[in-house]
Amino acid sequence: MGMLYRRKQRNAEGVLVEVGPWWMKYYDNGRPVSESTGTFEKREAAKVLKKAEHNVLEGRQITPRMQRTKFEDLIEDLEQDYVMRGLRTWNRRENCLRHLKPVFGGMLAKGITTEKLKAYVAKRLGEKAAAATVNRELDCLKRMLVLGARCSPPKVSAVPHFPRLAENNAREGFLEHDDYLSVRGAASDHLKVPITIAYYTGMRMREIISVKGLRWEQVTLSEDGGCIRLAMAQTKTKQARSVYLTGDFLRVMLKAKELRDRDYPSCPYVCHREGQPFDNLRLGWIAACKRVGLVGKTFHDLRRTGVRNLIRAGVSETVAMKISGHKTRSVFDRYNVTSEEDLKQAAERLNQYIQSKKVTVTVTVNALAGDSPRQGITQPVDLWRRGRDLNSRIGYPISGFQDRHVRPLRHPSTPGQQLFSS
Repeated sequence: MGMLYRRKQRNAEGVLVEVGPWWMKYYDNGRPVSESTGTFEKREAAKVLKKAEHNVLEGRQITPRMQRTKFEDLIEDLEQDYVMRGLRTWNRRENCLRHLKPVFGGMLAKGITTEKLKAYVAKRLGEKAAAATVNRELDCLKRMLVLGARCSPPKVSAVPHFPRLAENNAREGFLEHDDYLSVRGAASDHLKVPITIAYYTGMRMREIISVKGLRWEQVTLSEDGGCIRLAMAQTKTKQARSVYLTGDFLRVMLKAKELRDRDYPSCPYVCHREGQPFDNLRLGWIAACKRVGLVGKTFHDLRRTGVRNLIRAGVSETVAMKISGHKTRSVFDRYNVTSEEDLKQAAERLNQYIQSKKVTVTVTVNALAGDSPRQGITQPVDLWRRGRDLNSRIGYPISGFQDRHVRPLRHPSTPGQQLFSS
């Protein structure tokens, strides 16, 4: 059972008098907790005490630490979480925090409510920010609050409901085989290998290039075939992968190995520029696409193309996900883009299927003159007109329609009077 009290101090005459707001004392798992109610009215203080006791019973007690936690304290927890998990996208979080700090900076965590989140969304939309950008910023803030709630003792009492904007920015770009050959032919020499790898495997750009990219020690080559083995530290999903090489892919890799051994034998990188790794190929990719008239294509479109080619080649989706490195089916489905050619092929396959179900024997007029119409026609299609058979002597099992007259309809309110006259 809790209690209310006011703090006392001596006045100028040395008499103890009550000063300040009402304080409350209650017990949390046998531990006494003393907090200020923040009100000078005893009736309001009693309500605060009752709510605190109710939170203790439901396991949602508000601790002094929750009362003091600020937005900046949660940023420190988020940064520590990134370091512990070994994530490499902190720069994206910094971009989100750059917009969150002017609004929530200095604010107590308990003051971040759904209403303030909606106001933030309206503010960012007024600044012409994209819906996906606003969602990423809200995800950053939500992650901060979740980490605060998971602390022991917790820093955040409850995570509010976060609004969500609809996103319609999912890219659906891919390259047909002729487009890929054109871009690869127009690209600089140091870009031909990464373009080939991305097209045939759907690997991510950072898995191919840069200092942490693909090395020759991970590639096994021979005249009959080859294999690329990605380590766990190289992949976004922290899962090792193996990709096998054949055909044109194998020939390109063999040529790249030959040129590397001849010109830069000490270079360990599969994709390099004059023996040195490179971190960005955006400008070279844009220039190559511009030369062949494919403006607007991105290097990441090769990843979608690789996934699409695997599925069209008849590779099972489970195996295709292992090759491309997709961990969830929902993301894999976004990369499995359907083209107009796929829809045309589907229509052709449907037509072939329907044609295979028809069992119609072609006969001549002379043959029909000496034979019964029932013989040779197992699926009559055009033997009816106006609801009745052309040949009324052909029975129901053959034509599919019963040979009987239909009575004219009568209005239900006036029996005996025909609604339609023949």
